[in-house]
Amino acid sequence: MKKGIILLSLLAWLSSCKKEYTCVCTVISTGERSEGDKIKTGNLEKEGYEEACKSNESVYSDLKDCHLEE
Repeated sequence: MKKGIILLSLLAWLSSCKKEYTCVCTVISTGERSEGDKIKTGNLEKEGYEEACKSNESVYSDLKDCHLEE
């Protein structure tokens, strides 16, 4: 029973730490800032989404400096 309560408390804590991030890139041809997908996630998943955001640079040749912002 104690393990169940601890597990539920841990899951509640992890889910409450979620923040909203936006993938932001610079358009090379115009120099303007381009906002992409918005993602609400916790620290555990953030690294994966950061990599996905950065991969936009290789998919779209007109983007650079892609990163997540709060």
